[in-house]
Amino acid sequence: MANLSNKILDAGKKILISVGKNNKPIYTVMTIAVANGIFKPLSSLTDKKEKPEARRYSALREFLTEVVAVPTYWVCGVGAAKLGEHLFINHPEKKAIARANMMFLGVCTAAVFIIPALCSVVINAMNSKIKKGEKKDTTKLDITSKAPDIKVYSNQNPNMQFQYLIMPSMESFIGKGRLKI
Repeated sequence: MANLSNKILDAGKKILISVGKNNKPIYTVMTIAVANGIFKPLSSLTDKKEKPEARRYSALREFLTEVVAVPTYWVCGVGAAKLGEHLFINHPEKKAIARANMMFLGVCTAAVFIIPALCSVVINAMNSKIKKGEKKDTTKLDITSKAPDIKVYSNQNPNMQFQYLIMPSMESFIGKGRLKI
């Protein structure tokens, strides 16, 4: 029994050392994106406070976001790492550092700029395809005002009409010049 537990501990140590040596930002963000792609839609679908249509839309949006995110992280991270290698092609000692730093910058760029832009395009395209299948509401709203026209007159000349409102004076708030407390 003790021999088995030592083997498990040794295997665990080897795995952790391997993960520590090969830890790249791409692995981290892609793992998070896959987990979000699974659990966020499930969370949205099980929210009983929302309407069913809102739950389905939210789950689809969350899923599509992560479907776009996973390959984008990979492409941007690996592409930036290759660029880092090419920047220091004559300096082999700096090549590995440049590769790691550029991979991190590529992942950050993907998260901040590229993924939101791609998600906007993909989700808008999906919404337009979904909207084509739905019937459009052809009823028109009556947006004309039913309120009567208001005419504003001057205090000095009651026969003179203005096309704009007169700003109230302070006397209208404090009552004949006296402050009411």
